[in-house]
Amino acid sequence: MKRTIKTEAIVLRKKSLLNQDKIITLFTKELGKVITFAKGIKKITSRRLPHVQTANLINAVLYKKDSRFYLQETNLLSGFSQIKKNPHKIQSLYQFLFVVERLLPENQLETAVYKLVMKFLIELSETESQMNLLLTTYLNKVLKLLGYSKEDKSYDELRNAIEEIIHEKMPELHI
Repeated sequence: MKRTIKTEAIVLRKKSLLNQDKIITLFTKELGKVITFAKGIKKITSRRLPHVQTANLINAVLYKKDSRFYLQETNLLSGFSQIKKNPHKIQSLYQFLFVVERLLPENQLETAVYKLVMKFLIELSETESQMNLLLTTYLNKVLKLLGYSKEDKSYDELRNAIEEIIHEKMPELHI
């Protein structure tokens, strides 16, 4: 079965492969977290490469063959440049996306979490202070939506709970 799907997506993670290819983890509006193969994306002539930077909001055309997705086309909707100009915002952003990427199940629609991630990106781009409080608030919301927690926790408690769930250390936050 071959299918083409056009969807809005947030780039969560990239991983280089041999040759000119990359694996791109997208959080899509219609499909949830999807791992896609981007063939030839590292070629100098690739129009997709600048669009697939972490945390970019894109329109993506995915081609599904067998059980794999291939990234065919992209169109940048927002690069959230206000976040990427501030090193403290970048740290909060990457820590949040790290947790979301690790906790989300693959190929499972998570509309409420998608809306929450979008809201976080917008608020983070607009705020000038208290990024740690914003991060803590949204991490608590993600854990509740995905069923990992029922009550709000402090940042340190959140960090310990998340590391226990994903069996991996979270990146350090230097705010």
